[in-house]
Amino acid sequence: MARVDRGAPAYHTVSPQRLMADTEALAQWVRLSGSPEELESFKYAQKQLRAAGCKTQLILHDAYISLPGPASLHTLQDGGSTAVPCVTHSFAAPTGPDGVEARAVYGGTPGDLTATAAAGRIALVDGLASPAAVQAGQVAGVAGLVFLNRDPYVHEMIVSTIWGSPPADALNQMPRIPIVSIAGHDAERLRTLARGGQVRLRITAAVDTGWRKTPLLTGELSGQVEDTFVLFSGHLDSWHRGAMDNGTANATMLEVARVMRKVKRYRGIRFAFWSGHSHGRYSGSTWYADHYWDDLDARCVAHVNVDSVGARGAVINPHAYAMPETRGVADAVIRELAGTRFEGGRVGRMGDQSFLGIGMPSLFMDVSEQPGNSPNASRDFSVFSGGSTGGLGWWWHTTEDLPDKIDPVLLERDCKVYVGVIHAFATSPVAPLDYAATARMWLKQLQDARRGAGKWVDLRSTVAEASRLVKATQAMARRTRALSRSSDRRAVRQVNGALMALGRALIPIDYTQRGRFDHDPAVAHREPPHLAALKALATAKGDAARHLAVRAVRDLNAIRHALATAAAAAESTTAKGRRRN
Repeated sequence: MARVDRGAPAYHTVSPQRLMADTEALAQWVRLSGSPEELESFKYAQKQLRAAGCKTQLILHDAYISLPGPASLHTLQDGGSTAVPCVTHSFAAPTGPDGVEARAVYGGTPGDLTATAAAGRIALVDGLASPAAVQAGQVAGVAGLVFLNRDPYVHEMIVSTIWGSPPADALNQMPRIPIVSIAGHDAERLRTLARGGQVRLRITAAVDTGWRKTPLLTGELSGQVEDTFVLFSGHLDSWHRGAMDNGTANATMLEVARVMRKVKRYRGIRFAFWSGHSHGRYSGSTWYADHYWDDLDARCVAHVNVDSVGARGAVINPHAYAMPETRGVADAVIRELAGTRFEGGRVGRMGDQSFLGIGMPSLFMDVSEQPGNSPNASRDFSVFSGGSTGGLGWWWHTTEDLPDKIDPVLLERDCKVYVGVIHAFATSPVAPLDYAATARMWLKQLQDARRGAGKWVDLRSTVAEASRLVKATQAMARRTRALSRSSDRRAVRQVNGALMALGRALIPIDYTQRGRFDHDPAVAHREPPHLAALKALATAKGDAARHLAVRAVRDLNAIRHALATAAAAAESTTAKGRRRN
């Protein structure tokens, strides 16, 4: 049996040589979802997990996958035809051999599409292909979309808003128009032509969309005290050879398994490698959330995600995804390792965040990104950054995502961040979750909303429940600090159960509209969706305000119920503590 260790994370045991060896091994395959090459990469990861002492399971499940094929774009002008290099995208509509032809119109940003004379035309839109832009284009009645990437390389993307494999009642939401992207000087030239208003375009595109068997791999390091676990996940499928996205992340997962095998773990670690991230809109993690719902609900303490780490020139991103309750543990680890403050950014609708409905606390997607002034930075990817960095490297989602874009020193640094975070969740008797911070967030947002919406809806009881939750979680935090020095395992289990109950109540109401058993579309939530109507009431008038108030009252009922449920869970821990004393 391997020697186990207590105490601080064993950062010194992280090996940049092993990290690079795993990255290079995985990058030998083009890992399209459901392909034989992808399955080989899953078998490689399974072999490494087994060598690290994990009990593994390799599942093949049905997933709705879309693989882009050949595409062409031609400008038709003065009786001639000029080809423009392009790619089409996952879930874009195929055209057939004759293609789609129409006059071009420059639409600017996706938000401008409805204000242009875009109906029946092929609209040119700046930036990366995105589900929200496609949705806007279809509402505007465009015949097709051409996305103008600012980088020299065109970037592969996925354009469906449907999260995971589509159920029958979502099929009408699939993209219905052809979509291509072009880049660099071609994009600049076509933008100029479209502004002139006299150019026609023809798009042809082949897209292979349908059901495929895709792999899903889990590896388990069991806990030695409590039968719960932290889920550590990342996708293994890729665009092209995907050394950064997502080979380095997969290598990080394997290295964390090797390091944590030798650590005495209070609770277990479940490593999960997904397919269908790039070509199925998170179909793998969604399938797992749906089919393992009961197990995840009952036993998962937190979800840590990893994506695109260790790139050349990357810096720690102080605004990587974090919830208020998970930000503290990330800040402590990053301060220790990098000497910088971690502020965290709101968890968004990307990055295999398929477990928000269940109510699992979440942390991270990527922890490092390119500085905005770096020659390695992409001009298109600031959309993925919550703050000062420039997003991911210019090679992201291109044929150039190769091992030469990885810096072993920075990969080691990023891996150590994950070691520190996973170590904290796996070894701390009381899970390191700060729901007092979450409670304060809710109280502030509701107080702010009351100032604007109070004349239309009564927020007093909901604000009162938020105040109650603040007091209850602050008392719970004091109880938790006392238990960190206690050997009372029963009391620790009770507090951990309450922490999980807090997440199950609060996270769905914060991050979802559809609740615990469904998945919201892949469209950004900049704030809790249940607060949207309340905030809109601040400036609404007349009948529009009355309609918003109908929605706001229902949303307030949901929020108040969640806050009350969470407060009761927090209060139960201090009541039980008083009875024992």
